[in-house]
Amino acid sequence: MKKKVFTTLILCLLVAGAAAANPERKSIQAGGHMREYLVYMPQNEYAGKPDGIIVALHGFNQTMHNFFEEYSMTSIADSLNCIILSPQALPEQDENVIGKSDVLNLFLDKKIKLDAAWGCGLRVRFFILDGLDLPLTAELNKSVDDVDFIRMAIAQTLNEHAMPVENIYLAGTSMGGYMAYQFAVRQPLKLSGIISIAGSMGLAISGADGRLKTPVCDFHSVTDDVVPYAGSYLASAGVTVSLAKNKEDVIRYWAETNETGTPVTENVDYYPSTNGITAEKITYPHPENEVVHYRINGASHGYFFRKGSGDCMDYVEETGKFIASHFVKHSGGNETVDATQIAVYPNPARDAVYFGCPDGDVSVYDLTGKLVLSASFHSGYLNISSLKQGMHILRIRSGDRTYTAKIIKQ
Repeated sequence: MKKKVFTTLILCLLVAGAAAANPERKSIQAGGHMREYLVYMPQNEYAGKPDGIIVALHGFNQTMHNFFEEYSMTSIADSLNCIILSPQALPEQDENVIGKSDVLNLFLDKKIKLDAAWGCGLRVRFFILDGLDLPLTAELNKSVDDVDFIRMAIAQTLNEHAMPVENIYLAGTSMGGYMAYQFAVRQPLKLSGIISIAGSMGLAISGADGRLKTPVCDFHSVTDDVVPYAGSYLASAGVTVSLAKNKEDVIRYWAETNETGTPVTENVDYYPSTNGITAEKITYPHPENEVVHYRINGASHGYFFRKGSGDCMDYVEETGKFIASHFVKHSGGNETVDATQIAVYPNPARDAVYFGCPDGDVSVYDLTGKLVLSASFHSGYLNISSLKQGMHILRIRSGDRTYTAKIIKQ
């Protein structure tokens, strides 16, 4: 009897451990391949079912674990009650491209591996001064339809959690940024935003004539040593390597597509910088489809801005603010007719919160309905340091719109 009880206990613990896996590995058949992705469920005890999806796209030769091992994207997901969906790219499938890389590796000290590459229109072009392509020119994973794979993974996640088709964001680093742009111009659904960190639009990107409006947040350094800001670089005497469209052309494409207003530029000095790396934030305004470009100087390709590292900004904070600013959905009848719910970031918060309204007035109530703070705000920023700990309700008025939000003051 004791043995049976002990065995049952062990089985229960094993089942509980398996159920607690977060992120959870999942798979789906797409394009003749069994594809894998991770699903992270937000850890927010104050929220109900998830309110959105952040698709996290890893870089070249990286894995779907990248966003969980290297970056703190889970803090955004927890704060905004979003699922993180992290797909895995396939190894290069074209034997001809593999053969070209093998030839190139004969002349390189640091060998090129093709363990994971998105089918994102990234065409590596080698050409001599008169524009003649050299035999090593190739497009990575041209035959792989990663747009369809990602779309299927999103659809499966939406169905599993009975979520509406809204509040879907794509965030990618390096080649993942290329993939975010490729997905945005080829899929038919309206995205709430795309975030590219040190990525770009590929030379062979397809569907870019569709002109589907999408909010954009783009981070790129003019001193990027892997994905050049200008799109190409001189590799040796007379030989140029081109990897992407010129970043100024990329930003111009989205500004024209989104029909934005006159750009506004500000120096980024949100935190005291101690490393000499500088950044400008160039905002192309639009009520729904803004384009925000952080033009960085002094950072290498893989550098990730963190406020604790002597940087002038923090990538996670800026990404979270951008997502929150486009994270608005109808309340489903729980509030007054003119009220919609708006995302607030971070949440829980200690000192300040950001939300998707440029200017206006806000009233803050405790759970008894007592007004505890009334203030005007600018640039979607509100200081909450004076509030007591616990849950509060925000009623935000901006222009002719009224929004509501719940926040947790720590």
